[in-house]
Amino acid sequence: MEKTIRQIAREKAVIAVYQWLTVDASKEELKEYVHADEALLEGRSAEQFCYWLIDTVMENKSSYETLLNTKLKKGWSFDRLNKMEQAILLVATCELLESELDKSIVINEAVINAKEYCDEDSYKFINGVLTAIE
Repeated sequence: MEKTIRQIAREKAVIAVYQWLTVDASKEELKEYVHADEALLEGRSAEQFCYWLIDTVMENKSSYETLLNTKLKKGWSFDRLNKMEQAILLVATCELLESELDKSIVINEAVINAKEYCDEDSYKFINGVLTAIE
């Protein structure tokens, strides 16, 4: 099934946040990365949505991390997760807390990204953590 423009924007945001987490890419570098995607240029609102996700995650990372730490199993911390899992959780948490999008849609999109970019069973873990966010 072909991805919607919004799914592409969300996936780009996850990858951009991953780059920020792993190599400390600057906001300008991340915007260049997003702007280079021709699919997003077709839908200006999708590009703006992607930028909004990236900016909001960057501004609120510590509060999202604090919240996510309360949803992890005892003995686990956000820092122990691999960077792609962190990126997916941060972007999804941003959408859950800062947008009006239905929770089930946000979680489903995070699960799709986890299936594509993470270990085989990571999607189950991500689903469980995000479901616990109210």
